[in-house]
Amino acid sequence: MIVPVDMGRPLEWCEASKQHPREGAAFYFCFMLMCATFVYRGFDWIYDWVLWAFVVAIPVLVYFDMRKDRVLAGAHWVQERNKWVSTYELVEIRSTTSGYNRASKLVDAHGNKLTLILRNAQENPKLWDLVYNGIVYSVASGNCDISRAARRILKV
Repeated sequence: MIVPVDMGRPLEWCEASKQHPREGAAFYFCFMLMCATFVYRGFDWIYDWVLWAFVVAIPVLVYFDMRKDRVLAGAHWVQERNKWVSTYELVEIRSTTSGYNRASKLVDAHGNKLTLILRNAQENPKLWDLVYNGIVYSVASGNCDISRAARRILKV
């Protein structure tokens, strides 16, 4: 889903470092090698081309999936991957985790939902300012239901 044109153009963005996808793919490749060795109880699996295709395919998929990590923010909205919310019209904020990362589940008045990984948004201070100002405005308006954990983590 792409942000509607009437919401304005992106003012700030932050993309994952090119190092992260490589590290993730290398980790999964090593992990798959260890799993194959453990399951076969030795190195007999190296002659099985089907298993090699599996061992190589998973890290390649992880690499391309991790390259998509990008956060865009406009004056009134934030987008991560293909989901976006209007930051000045939030009606619900919850604290959650995504893997090992702290995240916030955001829902706006139009029903758009986004799980924003905070580390990704906070890598660019100007982008985080745009998002945080919208969150603070939504909470101050009184129309936003924010959990205690989210209030504590976001310091709102």
